[in-house]
Amino acid sequence: MDEHIEFRGGAWTSVVPLVVFIVATGALVIAGAPVVEGMILAAMAGISLGLLLARRPGVYTERVFALMADRTATVAIVAWLWAGTFSGILKDSGLVEAIVWIGAELDVTGAAFTVLVFVSSALFAVTVGTGMGTVLGFTAVMYPAGIVLGADPAAVMGAIISGAALGDNLAPISDTTIVSAATQETDVAGVVRSRLKYVLIAAGLSCVLFALFGGGEAAVDIQKAERLIADTADPAGLPMLIPAAIVFFVAVIGRNFLAALTAGIIAALVIGPLCGVFPLRDVLHVTHEGLVEGSAVDGAMSLIPICILTLLLVTSMGIMADSGFLAQLMAWLDRTVARGVRSAEGTIVAMISFANLCVSVNTVAMITVGPLANRLRKRHQIHPHRSANLMDTISCSFPYILPYSAPIVAAAGIQRTLAKDYEFVQVLSWAQEAPFIFYGLILFPLMIVVVATGYGRKAG
Repeated sequence: MDEHIEFRGGAWTSVVPLVVFIVATGALVIAGAPVVEGMILAAMAGISLGLLLARRPGVYTERVFALMADRTATVAIVAWLWAGTFSGILKDSGLVEAIVWIGAELDVTGAAFTVLVFVSSALFAVTVGTGMGTVLGFTAVMYPAGIVLGADPAAVMGAIISGAALGDNLAPISDTTIVSAATQETDVAGVVRSRLKYVLIAAGLSCVLFALFGGGEAAVDIQKAERLIADTADPAGLPMLIPAAIVFFVAVIGRNFLAALTAGIIAALVIGPLCGVFPLRDVLHVTHEGLVEGSAVDGAMSLIPICILTLLLVTSMGIMADSGFLAQLMAWLDRTVARGVRSAEGTIVAMISFANLCVSVNTVAMITVGPLANRLRKRHQIHPHRSANLMDTISCSFPYILPYSAPIVAAAGIQRTLAKDYEFVQVLSWAQEAPFIFYGLILFPLMIVVVATGYGRKAG
């Protein structure tokens, strides 16, 4: 039988590893460097300090090794590796340029173009499962195109970021969807199906607002606009929507994420070369220098840092549980703020909101809060789909609006690069963009209402 960890100062001392991580991550945010690599070192420092505070360092060390084999972390890591491979293939397949081609063919301008940007960026984000990748790809192409086609610049950026948040919120292969399901010990398919009712409300209202406030004045003449669109529009990547649809369909009908992603990867490897979208060599090849490169490699390896961080954070939470601290915390919550189902859900919302304010990566916030939310939902018999949805929707709402969030910072950097190439491109301030990130602005109060009224509680 495994021995429990005992700390000098009692069970409350077990929070030190997590507190060190949160404080150090907050310092990284303030310093303008909210990168996962820095968070990994912060988590390592916290666990190392915990070793110094343990009464029996040998027991502490052995428990750390055992906790790193936690199923929650394993499920998330497997999902990320397969999802990273699939999204890497799709991101390099020209899907963004294909969506620009659709817009050009439809001949939409002004507010209608802003609505198209929101819908298409959401579609792309659901397809590839990454909000950040959507912001990077769409800002470079859609932002200058929107300006020349008479859309409001701030509204176009708001539409891109809103679409990215929607896709991150809903995609079966999104890291937030995977983590929210894994930490609540439930299935991705059920989570996605039960989340649709919230997503569609926020998406519908967002479309209306973009239609009302998305128009502006063309910044350049129509000939320059046509040249810009011609340079970026390319329908070649359209066939890659098929593998994306396969993944979404297989996941939603109840198959596990591994089956869905495997089906999508196989479909992409067949359809891409067959339709002339890309040669297989672009997916995976060995260079003359003996290196293994390609879109699949880039996609999978890009998620290695978050996989490592997940192991460390799950271990930190396990240390708190192993010491008895989480049991004491649960007892305190039951006596104070989480006395019933509604107040327990409100506590989950408060915890995940606080975590998202402290760190700039919403997945990290969910990994940190997920185990405690899981205990709360079990104690109050809350459906796991419900607790997963509360964490994910909150994490894809106002966190996408925070001035230090990764998507906002990335969008600003791309705007500065674009401004060097196009004299008409405006580098927006956070204050200009934030009011137009309608999806995030709507989703947070919507979930507060959902908790207060109990809407969707039984079904998740």
